[in-house]
Formats: sequence, C-alpha cells, structure tokens
Amino acid sequence: MSSRISLQETGNLLLQAQKIVLCCHVSPDGDTLGSALGLMHILSRLGKDVTVFVDDEIGRGFGFLPGIEHCRRPEADSKVQADVLAVIDASSFDRVGIVGEVVQAPFVLNIDHHISNTEFADYLYLDTAAAATGEIICDLFEEMQWQHDEATALCLYTAISTDCGSFRYSNTTRKTMQRAALLLDYGVQPSIISDNLDMRTRETVELLSKVLPTLTFAFENKVAYISIAHELYNKDIQTDSFVSYPRYIEGVDIAIMFKAVEEKVTRVSMRSSHTDVAQIALSFGGGGHLRAAGCTIYAPLEEAQKQLLEAIRKVL
Repeated sequence: MSSRISLQETGNLLLQAQKIVLCCHVSPDGDTLGSALGLMHILSRLGKDVTVFVDDEIGRGFGFLPGIEHCRRPEADSKVQADVLAVIDASSFDRVGIVGEVVQAPFVLNIDHHISNTEFADYLYLDTAAAATGEIICDLFEEMQWQHDEATALCLYTAISTDCGSFRYSNTTRKTMQRAALLLDYGVQPSIISDNLDMRTRETVELLSKVLPTLTFAFENKVAYISIAHELYNKDIQTDSFVSYPRYIEGVDIAIMFKAVEEKVTRVSMRSSHTDVAQIALSFGGGGHLRAAGCTIYAPLEEAQKQLLEAIRKVL
C-alpha cells in the first residue's frame, strides 16, 4: 500500500533527489510522454540529472515533442542507480516493463490519475478527478512555483489534449480547459499537435483495411471488437486509433481492439459509453479509466478473446 502524499511533498521528493529516472508506461500515449517530458525539462533546468525510460516503441507521430530524443529504452540485465524512480501515468507496476528491474532506487514515486491505481509505489500522488496526468503536472508547476517555457507547455498541452480526446471526452472539465488555455500563453500551437498525431502512414491505412473486416459483435451488439493477428502485427505501425471504429457504431457500449503482439501475448484496448472497463482491465492486471482502459492477456489471440468476453459477460 502506498503512502499518499500531497503535491508539495511530491515536489519536495523530486527536489531532494539529484539523479532522477522518470518512467513512462508501455504502449506510451501522449499523456505519459508529455507529462514525463514536461517534468524532464523543468527538473533539468533545476540542475537535476534526469533520465526518461520507456520500455516500448514510441509512435513516430510524437516526434514533434521537445526532448523526445532523450527517451531511452532500458537494456535488459543493465543496472541504473538513481535517487528516485518516478513512474508517470501508470496505474500498476507491470506497466513499466523491465524498468522496475533495471533501476535501483531507494523508493518509487507514482504520479497518476487512473481510478484503477493499485498503489504499488512507496509514495503516491493520485488525483482521479484530473483529466490527465499532464493536468496534475500543471498543478505541480503551480504548487512549486516553477515557470513554464514553450517546451514544457507544448509537452503538457499534448498530455492533456490527447487524454481527453482533444477536449471531446467526458473527462474534460472546466479546470482542464483552464490549464490548456494557460499553456497556450507560452506559444503552444494546437495545430502542430493535431497535424502530427492525426497523420497516418500508408502502412497504417493499409493495415486498417485488413483489420476492419475482423469486426465482430457480441452480446446483442452491445460489444464490438476488431483484432490484429500476430502475422499482421508490426511494432512500427501506430494502431491506437483503430479502436475508434467499433467505438462509434450506434448501439455499441464496449469497443475492443485485440492486438497479438506475440504468439501468446495479446494486448487489449477497451473504450465504453456506460460500462466501467477499468475494472474489467484490472482483473487481467491492467487498468485505466472508467471509459478507457487496457490490459495484456498472456494467451494467444483467440484464447484472449474468450477470456475477455467471459469477463465482460459477467459485468453485463
């Protein structure tokens, strides 16, 4: 069980450390990357030795983020000494990949907003009312009186806007919009973010044409899912947006994308209109939000589908 701490205590833990490792979650999205990089910029300005680890491939669309070139993938069997391991935007420790094995630190700090947080860290700052962890990092800047520059503002605006669907999702609040508006004052151009993240490679569109025919309905059409078989999987092709296709079918409550990243490892992304998919994901060691969650099922694609649909059947 984590020790819950305040924003001030969170900032102080970071300030007291000299060598800091910031860790993004696997399948990195705009929130985990933007939040970690925003923190990296300010902590580096304060004279800290900061490393950002991501134990996964990073989508090419995030190449516009200032400092993205500093994100490193940890090497297996290596050891990195640090004063603190700060896990950013992850609700469970398995979401950090091998970072937990590689980094040796006196304690783990977790900054997160997921309602499914498992309290795995020694110290936890959790705000489930925040639309994104990027919103929390903005709060941290204000609490610690840290000054934004264009780099931190672009990173944190990306974190916030991507996790609330460009301010279209139900987690968008008045405070979310206020934080975003403040960041615009530092020169952020939203079109740069949308132009980069909405761009699709030819390979992505060609893969989508092969995946859409897998569309399947279940439970009286309340559930719809698509699947990427292992023979079609390509780690270099960004597929996060694919789950939007079953999501916006009339009458569908739960949309799912199954992705067979290995013969016996299937990643799952879920979106919903009404059902708490975070609890479903949590039962498989994953997590997320009420309406958007994910997990990894260590089984071949068809078996993973059976296991998840059985879990959904119990909920519905």
